[in-house]
Amino acid sequence: MTIRTGSLPDKGSLPRWARIAVVVYLSVTVAVVGAALLTSSFETDLDATVREWLMRSVVILTLPVSAAYFAVGFLLDSSGPPSGLLSPTAVLYYLGYVALAVVNAALFRWMILSIRKPVPAAGTPGTLPQGPGVTMRGVTRKVRNLWWTVPLAVLLSLPQWLVAGFAWCGISGCSGGGFGVATGTEWLAVTMSVVNGFIFAVAVFAVPWLYPTGRRALIALAAGTLFGLLGAAVTHG
Repeated sequence: MTIRTGSLPDKGSLPRWARIAVVVYLSVTVAVVGAALLTSSFETDLDATVREWLMRSVVILTLPVSAAYFAVGFLLDSSGPPSGLLSPTAVLYYLGYVALAVVNAALFRWMILSIRKPVPAAGTPGTLPQGPGVTMRGVTRKVRNLWWTVPLAVLLSLPQWLVAGFAWCGISGCSGGGFGVATGTEWLAVTMSVVNGFIFAVAVFAVPWLYPTGRRALIALAAGTLFGLLGAAVTHG
């Protein structure tokens, strides 16, 4: 009997649309990082608002791993990212965002390859029987992995919660005591809350614990939204 292997998909390769998405994502990120570096290093006709939005675009493109990276830089130097005529510090700072984009691309690849794993068919040894009850619920044995992915997501959200707590109203909080209420950085708190919601949603969706995938995506979206809103409410207190 002849076995045809040419038509079998490579388990370690991404589908074409995913490869295109990775190339486009990395290309756009490198272009925006380069534009942000040049505008911060040279005198241009761009106003401060455009430069600020370029920097925000860099952070947003490299979320969620850029949240802590940007937050640390923001707290250490409130005047903004390093500037100067292409100084080594500025170049290294912006290259850090390119490295974060590579990390995001690697995580995306891992997620796609995990999702592409075939669902166990009926009659396969060591798999759940595909009876009517299991088909209705669609829960697999991998649901136990949520016991460590969800706590890990909460743990990864703690730095963003800390930053958001200061960003809402300042070091004295929103009650107005101490140094008083400080405004102007609410957007950072909102961004941190969105990042936390995204991290939580990924933790729920990345584990193939429920099929069909669309149902798992809806549950992950709802869980991430609620988690982000909860974090915003807690840190704004």
